[in-house]
Amino acid sequence: MSELIAKQKGRLRNLILWLLWQSPRRGIDIIDDIYKMTWGWWKPSPGSVYPLLAKMEEEGVIEKLDDGRYSITQKGIEEIKYLLPSRYSGSVEDAVEELKGILMFFKEVDRNKLHSHKEKILELLKLIQGVVENA
Repeated sequence: MSELIAKQKGRLRNLILWLLWQSPRRGIDIIDDIYKMTWGWWKPSPGSVYPLLAKMEEEGVIEKLDDGRYSITQKGIEEIKYLLPSRYSGSVEDAVEELKGILMFFKEVDRNKLHSHKEKILELLKLIQGVVENA
């Protein structure tokens, strides 16, 4: 096993907690999301993920919801709080630069993928516009 894969397996717990912090997921979704995040370099096996999910549930850092998805608990959030982005603490200039980067990303992304998020993006643009206009 390569050193890179060994390091990734050691990070599996934190990756799972981070993904569940974003939103509840099924085990298969976690496997698929890690595969996508690593651009196909690493796809954790069900034999790695599901026993770890069971252990994490026993420890109380995640819980299994009635619909079969897993969700992070407050205890789990405490475990990875150093990994979580804090509320934005940069300057206005930094935020404007980030918005420029997001615009460049949207210009390059597949239009079909962008279209499915069109309404939400337009809603956010209106909210930003309202904040800026009232400044």
